[in-house]
Amino acid sequence: MSNLKASPFWSATIIAALCLWGISLTVATANEGVSAQTSGDSVSQQHEVTFQRNPDYACTQCHKDEENQLAGTHGEAINPHTNRDMTCIDCHTGITEDHRDGAKDVVKFDHSQSMAGTDIPAASLAWILQQNTQCEACHEPLDLREANWTHDVHARDLTCTSCHDVHPKQDPMKGITRKDNIQLCVDCHSDQTKAREEKE
Repeated sequence: MSNLKASPFWSATIIAALCLWGISLTVATANEGVSAQTSGDSVSQQHEVTFQRNPDYACTQCHKDEENQLAGTHGEAINPHTNRDMTCIDCHTGITEDHRDGAKDVVKFDHSQSMAGTDIPAASLAWILQQNTQCEACHEPLDLREANWTHDVHARDLTCTSCHDVHPKQDPMKGITRKDNIQLCVDCHSDQTKAREEKE
């Protein structure tokens, strides 16, 4: 008698198992065409990632004047440390939660020299080094020395931005003529001489 009562339970279990097996066969057959299509795709296409938002969006909400400023070499550069496009925070590091309260720790780039002059303001050596160290994180000092001897001479006395633009459409130092280069030297050193004479 107990065997007869168990029969309907086992019959229902077997029928349910067969139904699930049939569904799985149907799904597997339907997916055969899809897997055949994707197997022919290149690996690079399968793993290609496209960023959906501008990584500088948060910065340009307040710094609206800078929204389209990252032009020239930096705008087309790849950060050698991340292998991604350059962003604001690749150079302007030190952003903290209290950024809106003065942004004292953020690396800023501006004209400055260690010795007082009339056109380019003087700043502390620590501030000059902070800026230049940030530039040298990507621009190797040895490469800069080989590119032009003035990098080696001025690296600790001038900020890089005393001569170069951070957001250039065209860097003023690229393609500068010999005459203009000499004039630049004369102008800066004349300012320093003039400032010294005024102090005496």
